[in-house]
This record gives sequence, structure tokens and C-alpha cells, in this order.
Amino acid sequence: MKENLGTQTDPILEECYRMKDEFAAKFKTQKELYNYLQAESVKRKKEGWKYTTLPVATPHKKN
Repeated sequence: MKENLGTQTDPILEECYRMKDEFAAKFKTQKELYNYLQAESVKRKKEGWKYTTLPVATPHKKN
């Protein structure tokens, strides 16, 4: 019996696409989006949100 897969959707990707569309409608340039995200970061830090820096990945050496 052949399984009918139809069109599969990924809810995480759907959310990303929805957010992308909202940002595109709200901001005309990347600079506007950048300024908005920077302001949100400052606001969140004042609210006590903690941020961390992820370590830089280093390539593995082959022996």
C-alpha cells in the first residue's frame, strides 16, 4: 500500500516565514530592522534578560 504523503508542513518553518513577512511589511530597509532589533535588545537587557556569547567553533585537526 502506497502512503499518501501530500504536502507536509513544518510548523517551525511556517512561523519563520510568517515572521519574515511581518518584518518585511514593517521595515523598508535592513537598517530599519537592525535599529529595531538593537532597541529591543537594549530594552530586554534593562528588563533583566541575560545574554550569553556562544563559543566560536574551531575546526578539528586531522592527525
